[in-house]
Amino acid sequence: MSDDNAMLWGGTASSDDKLWGTIAHLSVYVATFIGPLLVLLVFGSKSKFVRYHAIQALVVQGVAVIASVIISIISVVTCGFGSVLYAPLLLMVFVPLWGAYLSWNGTWSGFPALESIGKD
Repeated sequence: MSDDNAMLWGGTASSDDKLWGTIAHLSVYVATFIGPLLVLLVFGSKSKFVRYHAIQALVVQGVAVIASVIISIISVVTCGFGSVLYAPLLLMVFVPLWGAYLSWNGTWSGFPALESIGKD
């Protein structure tokens, strides 16, 4: 981990920072919350870039879980008719790929609605 320029907001991330930021996003496919949380706990104090992307991955997973719980409740209440709401939620499968792409390229920008989360 490099803590020279990547420690500054908007600084250039090292290759290790980019790798761990990307792993934080892609680990949600293997371990929903545990992957980004482990990356955050292990490398978050060493690099603001990694911390930023790990928090972004955690928030996106949190939103997906909360949305799926709400849709499940709606589906039960409407005797299954509300399950059609799962269709837009399927697009959430591609969101970690976008985050991984941004991290791999060393980009500090995240998801538009979450831009300020994880920023110090």
